[in-house]
Amino acid sequence: AAINSRLRAAARSAYTGSSACGVTRSNVGGFHSGEELFWGAHPADPHWYTPIHELMLEALQLLHTPVELDALSISGWLNASPPHAHHQVHDHGESLYSAVYFADSGGAGSEAELGGETCSGQLLLITQPEAGVDRFEYVALPPEPSTLLLFAGGMPHAVLPRASQCGTGARAAPDALALRVSVACNVSLMVE
Repeated sequence: AAINSRLRAAARSAYTGSSACGVTRSNVGGFHSGEELFWGAHPADPHWYTPIHELMLEALQLLHTPVELDALSISGWLNASPPHAHHQVHDHGESLYSAVYFADSGGAGSEAELGGETCSGQLLLITQPEAGVDRFEYVALPPEPSTLLLFAGGMPHAVLPRASQCGTGARAAPDALALRVSVACNVSLMVE
């Protein structure tokens, strides 16, 4: 899809740029842009902003949410993750929904192992099947390009690394990068 190549270009530019420090939230070793509200014209990069916003609106319509779409605020940010990068377990607090759109899985490069299981940068959702019972289940979803995953904003989740070594922290040469590229989003009630 055309949006994927735009996102890859924006992510590579942000990750390799001289001022590409981004922000730190749950991310370790990758680039995380600042969170932007998705409404009106987006001054920073309309080439990827508008299609993601439209995709989010389509997904929310399919959910038949009891809240009118114009009462919702959608925000998002760009992630660029080399093989060693990951996101620690976190949730998105008061958000009604959270979502991730995968533009690039980062290729079939090296894969990490977690408890004997091969994990290649999956989104790990942490569920609690029974309320009040201290038992959790884990659902690992692969970063399939052109896939949008939508889940409850308060659901704990993480993103697994694709390489078993975190390395020295030095950035690789741009042409050697196999970045996992995604846009993460939050959907909240608009505050008046």
